[in-house]
Amino acid sequence: MGLLFLNLIPGFSSGVGNIFFKVSSPVQEFFVKIGSKVGGFFKIILSLRTLLRENAELRQKNLELETEVSGLKEVERENEVLRRGLDVSRKGYQIIEDAWIVGKDVQGIGDWLLINKGSKDGIERDMAVISSEKALVGRTTEVMADFSKVMLITNKESLVAALIEGGRSEGLVKKSEEGKLFMDFIPRNEKLKIDERVLTSGMDTIYPRGILIGKIEKIDLSQNQLFQKITITPAVDFSKLEEVFIIK
Repeated sequence: MGLLFLNLIPGFSSGVGNIFFKVSSPVQEFFVKIGSKVGGFFKIILSLRTLLRENAELRQKNLELETEVSGLKEVERENEVLRRGLDVSRKGYQIIEDAWIVGKDVQGIGDWLLINKGSKDGIERDMAVISSEKALVGRTTEVMADFSKVMLITNKESLVAALIEGGRSEGLVKKSEEGKLFMDFIPRNEKLKIDERVLTSGMDTIYPRGILIGKIEKIDLSQNQLFQKITITPAVDFSKLEEVFIIK
């Protein structure tokens, strides 16, 4: 209103205008500062929105990169599995079929695995199954078109003809009533050592000779026994198995 009044009266604006601006300048300064602060506030809001949008874009890109890295790692693992399979075949087993585990019961009463290979892949009943480290896992017991069930050597119905690597003593490996893997029918006069390796002997016609079963954990020479009874630590951690190889 002051500016309008000064502009409507010619020649009146110079002296009075100076007084008006002197009086009104603190008020104008106040509103200029408020305007600057409000403008700065909205700039901050806009900057935060920009940062949030950029952060969301970066998170999305990071997720895409992590997914890509995970995919590459899985491809690398699969290649490693195939390489191990080729290495196993060079060790003397003529035909090897690799398989992935799609189901398992390794802590219940079953002690079995379900693998993604079956009769379509040439799998038959009573084929030996080993790990990528060439240690004994078990044998196939049920074969379907696309899947097979593998009985683990820790199953109570499993029997494996075995021998001690050092002394060449032979016996049978099976599951004890306490749930441990043990080897029976070892003569009492045989000298055994803790941590000696136990291998398949091939006498059962199911498992090829020389596959690692485990190591001696404990030797029982109780007087009321006709034979030594040795407890075996399996070479395979069945709870962590992801892939296996079938000896065809």
